[in-house]
Amino acid sequence: MIKKLSIVTILLVLLCFTIVGGAWAQTRVPGVVQGSVFTFDVTSFWSSSDQSATIPENLLDINKTEFYRVTITEVSGAEITTQNTWHFTNGTETSTIGTVNVEAGGSSGGFWAIVAANLRANDLVHPFGQDAITVNETIIRAYSGGERETNHFTVNYQGDDETYGYYTEEGDCYFDRETGMLVELYDKGSFVSANMESAVLWKIEESNVWVVPEFP
Repeated sequence: MIKKLSIVTILLVLLCFTIVGGAWAQTRVPGVVQGSVFTFDVTSFWSSSDQSATIPENLLDINKTEFYRVTITEVSGAEITTQNTWHFTNGTETSTIGTVNVEAGGSSGGFWAIVAANLRANDLVHPFGQDAITVNETIIRAYSGGERETNHFTVNYQGDDETYGYYTEEGDCYFDRETGMLVELYDKGSFVSANMESAVLWKIEESNVWVVPEFP
């Protein structure tokens, strides 16, 4: 009986090491560092077959954007702290402090689009999260200073808006592989009951880390 218990104990210990080892193997490391600055151009699009429909205020506000700037203020383990500044064409701006976790995928403060460095095709983006997003492909993108590796994946979700009802949304995302920072995002939404479609395009314009991409 003691011998059988010993064998079971050994197997359980080995199983624990296997599980922990698997988690260690999927540890995600930020590629951005304190002081990194990334500036984006943000544009919105809207269409509806309903002649009486009006453009949502948040989309109108986006098209009054001069730039959106993300400054990395702290990196601790998998946690990144950012200062996010939304600057409008009339000279006003809003600023928030946010966090992004590249292992679990949690974020706050309005900007989520930073992932771990050096991901490859089929890698799980957030191994300790619940979203199950994987990298579709790692491709070469043309940059003004040359070529860089870029990770591409899509995200899909749905919800119920208080004003416009049920909607589906799809994001087509491109992230610089070395830093894990977003370089381009096309986020398209469809509101079924309101006969309305919207889209928001994010594209990086400037950075103190590397030369920004020139997209076709």
